[in-house]
Amino acid sequence: MRLSLLLNKLDNKVFSLQIVQLVRTAVVFGVSIFLAQFYKDTKIISQYETLLLVGTGLTFFWVSGLMTTFLPYYYNKSEEDRKSVIYNTFISLSALSILSFFAVIALGAMFFDTINVSLFIAYGLFILFNSPSFLIEYIYLVNQKNKSIILYAIIVFSIQLLVFCVPLFFGASLLVAVYCIAILALFKFIFLVFLVRKYGKASFDFALVKAYLSKSTPIIITLLIGGSTEYVNGFIVKSYASDHEFALFRYGAREFPLSRILANTLSVVLSGTVANAIANGKLKDSLAQLKNSSKRLMHILFPLTLVLMLSSQYIYRFAFTETFEDSYKIFNIYLLLVVSRMVFPQTVLLGMQKNRQVMYASAIEFSVNFGLGLLLISRFGIFAVPFATLSAFYVYELILIFFVKKEGVKLKSYLPIKTWLIYSSLLWLVFLIL
Repeated sequence: MRLSLLLNKLDNKVFSLQIVQLVRTAVVFGVSIFLAQFYKDTKIISQYETLLLVGTGLTFFWVSGLMTTFLPYYYNKSEEDRKSVIYNTFISLSALSILSFFAVIALGAMFFDTINVSLFIAYGLFILFNSPSFLIEYIYLVNQKNKSIILYAIIVFSIQLLVFCVPLFFGASLLVAVYCIAILALFKFIFLVFLVRKYGKASFDFALVKAYLSKSTPIIITLLIGGSTEYVNGFIVKSYASDHEFALFRYGAREFPLSRILANTLSVVLSGTVANAIANGKLKDSLAQLKNSSKRLMHILFPLTLVLMLSSQYIYRFAFTETFEDSYKIFNIYLLLVVSRMVFPQTVLLGMQKNRQVMYASAIEFSVNFGLGLLLISRFGIFAVPFATLSAFYVYELILIFFVKKEGVKLKSYLPIKTWLIYSSLLWLVFLIL
């Protein structure tokens, strides 16, 4: 019976993408655990985290922006034009990947002279071939191959974990390991070309690309502003702290992935519900649905976060050894982000097509995070930076709540205030006691 229920879930598009994100995140954690357990040189770990910081910092916003735009843009086209969308999305991703390849090398050579530029070349090749491969998941998705998405993610990301860790385990250099994942990325790119040829139409359409990029630009800007917090924090700590402190920070500066993934998925799905409700004059019903859905999510995520906060010191000691045990203090601060994650004013605004307000709030969030981070790190050290991030996230939500109120929507209509206050107060109390 349970197997049957699971198989039914595999046909759900949202569930499929959630699994992909969870597997991808699990591999990142797996590499971190391996490096801490079997490759304890914090200098090497710092070099790897620097590569990750530079590479993802230069690509996350445009990859996510293009992929977020892909689905609505694809479904708004005719059956024949959809094939052209796949091909021209592939061209757009590939072109931006080439630019990112050179940007990774240039940034590495100019600002990280303590790291051999060959490492940045190898990681640049990984970026070049890996970034377009995100399209694979979406090609499967639009062709209703949801089980294939999950199977692909499990196989490919498991191989990626192995081809990176096994060479290091047998004494190879970090450069060799990075070239190994770059070669795997090349195979993923070749497979993507096969899928594009199968499901796409090889016809470059400049007007389509221009329109697609135009649709993607507001989302890319919002992601660039709001999503760059992790990378800005990394650069701040890298500039002011030692290699060991930087490694400690990177190991601790991790938001609870389940919280982020489930909250973001809920927000995306229900923003569409809000938009549809507005068109049919039933906004009140959709807000009630958002309120009930967020309440159910609170009953899951807040208890899990409390358990994690109480056990994080022991988890870090076991998983990452005593070398990185102090990273749990930073992790606990990031766990407090769930307080703002469980408030969904952005869902209401996106449903109302008030995208600019979300962008304005993201700009203020970025400014608060950057300003407080720079101001506090020299006085309080690396533990001040996550508090700057926490403050910025709370300010972001308050601004969005204000914008929603201006639209005539009260907080209590979409947020179960009593439940949220009880859980939030309990979480903060436990944090302060620890």
